[in-house]
Amino acid sequence: MMLDLTKREELVLLSVCRLSGNAYIVTVRKCLAEVTGQSINYGSLCNTLSSLVRKGMVDSRESAPKAKPGGRRKVLYTVTREGKEALKHAYEMQKLVWEGMDVIIRGVK
Repeated sequence: MMLDLTKREELVLLSVCRLSGNAYIVTVRKCLAEVTGQSINYGSLCNTLSSLVRKGMVDSRESAPKAKPGGRRKVLYTVTREGKEALKHAYEMQKLVWEGMDVIIRGVK
């Protein structure tokens, strides 16, 4: 199984995890903007989510329609076991890469 994630996939996957149960395109985009301070366009986010679904790291399902006339369904996303394993792998790799770097970057202003 391929555990390597692009930085964008990692950020999107982490956002879906944080939103546990309430992850749909609007909330994922908002979460990413809050964490990174940057806006991601809907098309790019949809492509990333589709890629994560294809890789088996995210499941998607439709919600029930809103209880109002013309209420729409949302596509909700949840992280799979494979997605959690990929995040664990990414976290472990980051720890290894960053080990000891605090001494080097501490003096940077």
